[in-house]
Amino acid sequence: MSENYQVLARKYRPHVFEEMVGQSHTIKTLVNALNSNNLHHGFIFTGTRGVGKTTIARIFAKSVNCEKGISAKPCGKCETCTEIDKGQSVDLIELDAASHTGVDHMREILENAQYMPTKDRFKVYLIDEVHMLSKSSFNALLKTLEEPPSHIKFLLATTDPQKLPITVLSRCLQFNLNKLTQDEILAQLKFIMDSENLKFEESALSKIAEFGNGSMRDALSLLDQSISFGNGSVMEKDIKAMLGLVHHDDIVKLASLIIERKTDEVILFINELAHRGENLSNALKDLTSLIHRISIAQMLPKNNQFSGEIATLAQKISLQDLQLFYQIAINGQKDIGYAPSEQVGLEMTLLRMIAFHSEYNSEKKTLKIDTNPKENIKSISASKSIKPEPYKESKKINAKNDNTIKKSDNQPKLSGSKLGNQSDWERVIQTLPFSGAARTLVKNTLFASFKDEKLILTLDHQYNNLLTSRTQKSIEKTLFEHFDIMILSIEIDQIENQTLSQKEAIKKRQLKEETEQQFLNDEGVKVLQDAFNVKADVKSIKPL
Repeated sequence: MSENYQVLARKYRPHVFEEMVGQSHTIKTLVNALNSNNLHHGFIFTGTRGVGKTTIARIFAKSVNCEKGISAKPCGKCETCTEIDKGQSVDLIELDAASHTGVDHMREILENAQYMPTKDRFKVYLIDEVHMLSKSSFNALLKTLEEPPSHIKFLLATTDPQKLPITVLSRCLQFNLNKLTQDEILAQLKFIMDSENLKFEESALSKIAEFGNGSMRDALSLLDQSISFGNGSVMEKDIKAMLGLVHHDDIVKLASLIIERKTDEVILFINELAHRGENLSNALKDLTSLIHRISIAQMLPKNNQFSGEIATLAQKISLQDLQLFYQIAINGQKDIGYAPSEQVGLEMTLLRMIAFHSEYNSEKKTLKIDTNPKENIKSISASKSIKPEPYKESKKINAKNDNTIKKSDNQPKLSGSKLGNQSDWERVIQTLPFSGAARTLVKNTLFASFKDEKLILTLDHQYNNLLTSRTQKSIEKTLFEHFDIMILSIEIDQIENQTLSQKEAIKKRQLKEETEQQFLNDEGVKVLQDAFNVKADVKSIKPL
């Protein structure tokens, strides 16, 4: 390696805004501000690692201090631009807050802020990972941020803006830098490889872009590693070996075995992958990605971007099973770290897919006839007799036509003729065994009418979230068990009169107030209060 060798992340660091990859919204704002010379004194750049926070800050520093004038296009040739590019500018003070958290260091820096720049137009403070500063350091910085000298610009960069005091955020312009897309990273990687005259396969660069996870710096570090691994070239087979990736054909074969429910072959294949030293965690991730592509191929059959093998797999599995497989794979990635080994974790995940396969289940549920057919008939009849009827969601159910709800002869019957007003309805509520959400709902209803065996209730609109099909079914069932005929209708409206729930709340509050007053009027309590010069805590008084 040459002594003058530079890593790609430094060699291809952008020097002007036009060279930046992505972040168009931030760059547009800064360019317009620079061209109009409408510059704020404080800027905060947030975002994950390697998306360009520090790079944008340095370009901005060059733009405001370029000897040819303030512009969004610094010349890059003057002494000031050259010094900033080399990190030698005396008026660009770069501070790593992670290693300078103390307030003394911050005060020392800010004391010098009052002095004019040594040679440039502005004195620029670039504080990286600013969220690492101590509370005292933030307090020291705050005053300067609030009333900065005209020759000072603050550029703050952080990966965790949530840790910044709101007082600091409110005094700066904030720019959130997004993760780069895979296509944006891939385009930059191809540009670099062409510039370096190195051989590459686009599929290999695509893998690097994927593993970059939105960070250009991470992707360039992987590219450096890949070039060294491949001795000057970047090929897919080298990338797979370097990153421990399983070959695409192996993942397709594994998916095919799972879909065809060949359990023994799945286990043997996983053993083979483990014996070859493949990364099984990455194999599960690749399988998850393949399931995603198969799902898209199913939902968008006219999409021609998928290979024939994916289209073939899409025809072999149902939509429901595919969605289930994806969920199992996602959960398997979370659980694999808790398994005794990666192989065990992967095997259990795949076995779970096979076990919950709809066709697999149907095969396993097929009844086998023993030598005693009578016992089998009895068991089949018993299983059918306890199968619940599916409930049809409806707000109105006529009990005459509902044969699924059977009245209990042991329960007392109530006469519908006595149900004519709110008092009668409250008597019914207190008499019948409503439970849970159903009881809460009926206690917040008002009696509207009862005519032709049809009971109409008005529900307070504040409790409309309680009116579900399950809750209404519970109410109807209780009513049907105690009335011979009943059709229930619940209407939601704003209620002015008092419901049973409101009456009970008022009664409870009155009882509490009476209890508190009786306690405070007790002679013994008065004596104790006077003797110890204290007052009784009213909140602690509760009725028996």
